[in-house]
Amino acid sequence: MNRFKQDYYNDISKIEKSLKRIADALENSNVTQDELYTDDIKEYEAEQAKLYTDDIKAQDDALNKETQEELDTQHDYLHGLVQDLDNEAYFEFCNTHCLPASDTVAVSNYITDLDYDEVLGIIKELEEEYPFGGSDDQAYEDEQDRLYTEDIKAQDDKLNGKDGVTYDDDYDLRVTAKMYIAELEAGDFRTKKECILDYVTNEFGSQGARYTDIIKFAYYLNHANGSKFDSTRDRGYYSLGMSGRNPYLVHGGKDHLVKGINKDGDERYFALSFVESATDYWKYINK
Repeated sequence: MNRFKQDYYNDISKIEKSLKRIADALENSNVTQDELYTDDIKEYEAEQAKLYTDDIKAQDDALNKETQEELDTQHDYLHGLVQDLDNEAYFEFCNTHCLPASDTVAVSNYITDLDYDEVLGIIKELEEEYPFGGSDDQAYEDEQDRLYTEDIKAQDDKLNGKDGVTYDDDYDLRVTAKMYIAELEAGDFRTKKECILDYVTNEFGSQGARYTDIIKFAYYLNHANGSKFDSTRDRGYYSLGMSGRNPYLVHGGKDHLVKGINKDGDERYFALSFVESATDYWKYINK
């Protein structure tokens, strides 16, 4: 029950008293409707109007916060794409956007100042011009193998304890991903999308999942024994299921991800099949 409804029912006694006074007045005298419209009723309506306005403002603030978080995520992803360009492609990018190639700060500031539609447009252009992964899963796997360099292996070795066990703060998430992989292979789930939706519902419940929670789990669903999730290296590819050219996680089928406001006022992701059990405020995700 949202705050508006709670306040409404909490004031029910006040309404009853006002109605009783009106009934007594009707019984004992010939008064007009204007006289019956008491100061108490006017005060109640003013309070309800204020509560409704505050409730809407809280929703707007929560939506704006999540929108800014997603915009920051897309900015970070575009920064990574530009940094990965070779010299020729980088100079071409700077020329296209009238940027001084020698001034990396100016390039960075330009990317950071882009609005949501602009940053998505440039990301789409770069992904089409310099595809990374895309529909060719094997090409992506080959690129991942290349990125998992000796330096990364050396970093993993440094984390080895005295018993030779590597510390991994994603260990529990890897175990969960392996469990879903086994259930998928056993036929308990038909697709990885179903696994992700089930994970979001069972792991996060009415709190809802963050953008990063989802793409991180999607990564380990494909690489349970692979290198540790790297938000700079891995984030872009797995975010395609939510904001790419074919965002299959937020569209299509009987169930998919939607956005809703949780009890803390934060916008989070929920499975469509579960969202109405968690919140009254939710919406479909636009492409």
